[in-house]
Amino acid sequence: MSQNLSFANQNLRDRSFKGKTLIGADFSGADIRGCDFCFSQLQDANFANVRTGKSQKQRAIATGLTFLMAIIFAGMAMIASIVLMAFVVTLVIGAENVNRENIYWVALIAIVIFAVGFAVTFTGSYTIAGNEGILTAILISCATAFAYGFLESTFTKNLVSGAFNAIAEASKFNPLAALLLFLVIEPLQIFASLYLFRGAINLWRTGAGTKFRHADLTNASFRNAILVSCDFSNAIADRVNWHQAQISRCKLPPNFDESKQK
Repeated sequence: MSQNLSFANQNLRDRSFKGKTLIGADFSGADIRGCDFCFSQLQDANFANVRTGKSQKQRAIATGLTFLMAIIFAGMAMIASIVLMAFVVTLVIGAENVNRENIYWVALIAIVIFAVGFAVTFTGSYTIAGNEGILTAILISCATAFAYGFLESTFTKNLVSGAFNAIAEASKFNPLAALLLFLVIEPLQIFASLYLFRGAINLWRTGAGTKFRHADLTNASFRNAILVSCDFSNAIADRVNWHQAQISRCKLPPNFDESKQK
């Protein structure tokens, strides 16, 4: 084997081997977390005892994206709830009877919806994926929820007041048009919120750490490898040795032979 194809026992985290010709390469014992082997030629490659999964860099990026998506989801859920509550209150008691107390309680409920929505989304993404760091996610969720409630209460009250005023003015101008507009906007907001919620929840669970998509792994060996969060989708995996490989949360190739894992 040529020296440039020997990567045994090396730290290769976040390296890209995409589209490379690595026939017979030796990766045994290497740390290949975060590596990209998509479309590579890996016939007869040795991946025995490798460690795969998400690297620290990938985890940091996934955490940041989850945090951002959770914030956006919670904000959209809060705005949707404000519009809904403001419309119902205005419809029930009349626009002329809306007062500061109504605004206060709607704002309070909206803040709680934001806090709970963010906490459930951000922490849930870690919990469902079974990742380490759930305690950290809980602490971040609580801190973010508290910070929003403490710092943004005035902003939320102004938002609620604006919603009441907009609905009141629209109702005075044309009640039927206001109702139709509400029936169009509210479902769109709810649908968008649910889509973001699903995306944030699935981000950790579906994200791959080490990627082998479309790679040719014919006769490759993953003997005793730790395979976590790997993506083997559309890979050629004929006669691959999976003996005693520890496989968890991986997208396996279509011709995966479970009998060769034992």
